[in-house]
Amino acid sequence: MNRFSVLLPLATTLLVACGGDDTRYRDRVIEVPGEPVENPVEYMPVDGFVLGFWVMDEDEGCDSVCLNDYSAYGSPLFTGGLDYTPLGSAPALGNDGAVGGVLSVDGTQQASTQDSSVFNNTLIGERFAIHLRARTGDDTLHTVLSLGTASGTALNVQLARESLVAEFPRQDKRLLVALDDASDWQEIQLASDGERISLHVGCTEVAAFDRVSGSPILSTAPVGAMLGARWGSPASDAFTGDVDVLRISYQAESNLFCRD
Repeated sequence: MNRFSVLLPLATTLLVACGGDDTRYRDRVIEVPGEPVENPVEYMPVDGFVLGFWVMDEDEGCDSVCLNDYSAYGSPLFTGGLDYTPLGSAPALGNDGAVGGVLSVDGTQQASTQDSSVFNNTLIGERFAIHLRARTGDDTLHTVLSLGTASGTALNVQLARESLVAEFPRQDKRLLVALDDASDWQEIQLASDGERISLHVGCTEVAAFDRVSGSPILSTAPVGAMLGARWGSPASDAFTGDVDVLRISYQAESNLFCRD
């Protein structure tokens, strides 16, 4: 068994009440015009079940350009070319995100976790929840999110201006849905309770399927996370557009984009 997989249940018990830096995963609301009163409003919970939570803020503590992970496990997304060569300078990082920054990729870049990270050494399992906020003006489908390794993919999410695809290779499933206009932010959630996998856009379930027994939903081994391209050697199917939030939890959750 992977050594990180052994440690995580204990870490979850210890960290459920903790979370990340509240200036990063909480919005600030000004209640009284002229007399600013800031109250913290939790954007999404950060507990020990959250394997990765990226809001596209640059982490200056890395040896090369990377994006901070505000989960308890600290697995940054390192930016690079499709051949995984580190970038000499950061991709465009905007400031109009829902809670943090915005990563803009131009079809030649990707951001991914590294082999040595906790994320890449932890099995996600059959229960999970993935929250992704992204946009594009491209009319052609390209990969905005990929879970996998250089040898293959466990999940691939493609986004175009008028369509979205979620592909589960081990389940031989490909969910294709129409969108109104993805040049505006799309809030996408993929969730599994171990038997049923659902896809939400906004607060609407747009597709679902029941797990085929005998095959994993994602993978029987740990995988890495990549934004902006599909895992492979080299990475491929590069995306042009913006990503705001990526949050991956190894428990089934409701759609956190739609909390009251």
